[in-house]
Amino acid sequence: MAEKDERTDQEKALERVEVQLKGVADVLEGVPETVKEEVDRRIQEISGDVKAFKEERDEKIGALETKLTAAIQERNAPAGVATETREEDYGYGNEAGGFDEMIAEVRSTGAGGMGVPERLLKMHKGEIERRGLSTLTGIGGGFWMRPQFSNELLQIPPNQQWLSSMIRNLPATDPPNAEFTFNAFDQSGSKGIYGGVAVYSSKELDDLSETDYPTLMKVSFKPEKTGVFWTVSEESSANTPQMGSMMQPLINGAILAYRDNKIQTGTGAGEFKGFASSPAMITVARSVADEVNYIDLVNMISRQMTNGGGKFVWLCQRVTMLPQLMTLTNGAGQLIWADNARDGIPSPTLAGIPIFFNEISPTLGDQGDLRLVNLDYYMRKPGMGATLKSDMGILGFKKGEETLKVSYYDDAKPWITSVLTLQDGTNTVSPFIELTDA
Repeated sequence: MAEKDERTDQEKALERVEVQLKGVADVLEGVPETVKEEVDRRIQEISGDVKAFKEERDEKIGALETKLTAAIQERNAPAGVATETREEDYGYGNEAGGFDEMIAEVRSTGAGGMGVPERLLKMHKGEIERRGLSTLTGIGGGFWMRPQFSNELLQIPPNQQWLSSMIRNLPATDPPNAEFTFNAFDQSGSKGIYGGVAVYSSKELDDLSETDYPTLMKVSFKPEKTGVFWTVSEESSANTPQMGSMMQPLINGAILAYRDNKIQTGTGAGEFKGFASSPAMITVARSVADEVNYIDLVNMISRQMTNGGGKFVWLCQRVTMLPQLMTLTNGAGQLIWADNARDGIPSPTLAGIPIFFNEISPTLGDQGDLRLVNLDYYMRKPGMGATLKSDMGILGFKKGEETLKVSYYDDAKPWITSVLTLQDGTNTVSPFIELTDA
């Protein structure tokens, strides 16, 4: 049985060429030596070209096989597990030539020097280790440096109830920061709820009683600037792709918390005018010092201004006020808010009015530890929208630290300026009531 010919097509072709050339040489027997030498030279050239082609072909095939093997190994390697060929990185600068390599890679990325070097991309993917980043401490962003950590920043979520969601917002104006003024009835003093408008009855042909014209007053808003600052190191920014999404909710929460604080406690000097210092605030003396009792709630509710829009809400601090509410009793000593320890904390209402627990209200026993307010009588005028600026300065540039600032403009205040006297000429009501010392 004949053996199988395992030679390639190129090898077979080469053999055929050699046979043909040998045949030509045999035919040339008796030809002058000069012609033979020329034929031999041509034969050697042809043979050499074929051999060179074969060597080049084999080299290319070998390179392709090496790349294919490497690709298969990379695909089959378990994700996130270090291999023997894992590249190591010592943080650009701790190894010889590291700093030069960093500069070269940053320049090679283009994009005006704002591109991302391949090394940093590998660090984010966990393909190379992140060692020796000694410029970062844990609290300054160093905790973000290890790929096995979650991309989620663990934080205590804020209370998502905001007073600013309950106030009345005026429309924006053009220009946005210009002073805005509108007219309102002056309902102070004896003018009463209806601003001095009086209604009389008379007999036929009798003269009507003369009354004063209703008095108008001006309510003005001038948006003032508020700034929000924070700093970010260039290492933390470069090594934390989640920096933008991480900072946005923190900044938004800080702004809303600051706004809620000023809605209650603002002085009106370059900031909101808080309702706590409003001349329209009614104070109700508590029945027992450092306590909140049922009679105190009744006395506060009786001073509500019930005509007009909006809804009332209780404001208090949770830590010191919740024990008072949980043990609240009526005149017979019976629990009236939480009547047992089985069902837990009741729904956050008191006498049918929602309770807004917050961190800003005074502690138990201080004036204003419990307030009853209608924030429809508190207005905010927005100004120019938020702008973002960044600056490094000479000191920040040296340290690699960037300062970011968000600026925005607004103003807010209670638009009602005094308590309202009822038609009996004696008793007063208001949209702002607080409990005070006995």
